[in-house]
Amino acid sequence: MTEFNLTPQQPANGLTVLELFCGGGLGAIGFKAAGYDIVKALDFDKNAVKAYRYNFGDHVEQADIRKIKINRLPNTDGICGGPPCQDYSVSGNGEGEDGERGKLVWNHLETVKCKQPKFFVFENVKGLIGKKHREKTFEPLIKKYEEAGFNVSWKLINAWDYGVAQKRERVFIVGIRKDLGFTFEFPKPLEGDYQTRVLRDVIGDLPEPERQDCGKYWTPKSEYTYDQANRVQSLDKPSNTIPAHHNSGQPIHPTEAPRRFTVRECLRIQSAPDTYVLPDDISLSAQYRIVGNGIASRVAWYIGRALADQLASVSN
Repeated sequence: MTEFNLTPQQPANGLTVLELFCGGGLGAIGFKAAGYDIVKALDFDKNAVKAYRYNFGDHVEQADIRKIKINRLPNTDGICGGPPCQDYSVSGNGEGEDGERGKLVWNHLETVKCKQPKFFVFENVKGLIGKKHREKTFEPLIKKYEEAGFNVSWKLINAWDYGVAQKRERVFIVGIRKDLGFTFEFPKPLEGDYQTRVLRDVIGDLPEPERQDCGKYWTPKSEYTYDQANRVQSLDKPSNTIPAHHNSGQPIHPTEAPRRFTVRECLRIQSAPDTYVLPDDISLSAQYRIVGNGIASRVAWYIGRALADQLASVSN
């Protein structure tokens, strides 16, 4: 079994990053591989912070962004991160910015406004641009980033278009400080990446997990049913979206139903390399949550590379 890695390391690009809502670091995998130096990372969730620290080091801090003093955060070239998405998710409660987590989009904005980095990257669920939240939250958010001094572009990205074996649609907003004189252009997929990678490519070489190893995967209860959400996947197609909850609405393994994917299989479907490891003292449900909440690593890598290239072209 060869070591799995869809985020090949690029040379250091000299750009520093502050990561907000860093989660367990799946997005960090992509940005670090694209050559960035992440100097500080923040998240509220203790398990996510534990996973991040285990893989990347002590620059991560467990903190509530609503209470942290922005002026004590480091000045960096960029600010990256996706505020918690549950309040905007179609499968969530739909409270949007009225929800406690939904309000955090404005904390991201406030941090960017105060720190004035060269760029920022913001990621969230497709529901943010849906009818319910677009007029109240998304459009005012874009306007306020523009008013804060940034040229803003956004795109609904399906990870499958960028070499990830998963149909996962997420909204990405990228802002470039106006004095730099350009607007970010989202990258085109590299040759051979567009809607080509399937489950067989990413999990086909993994051995079947031992049944007694309950730390590996969640087995549904006997009354489990295959409904719209709990679909058996095909090895010759991409996976449905890997969600954050562990016990329902999960894509089901193509050949070993009724079990869901193991945590390692989920990580590979999220395009995280095998070098990324979740500590054993994090509960199984928390491990699944960390993976499901993460940014697909290869998508972060793509955006990071394009950003670095475009910033370099204006500074030369």
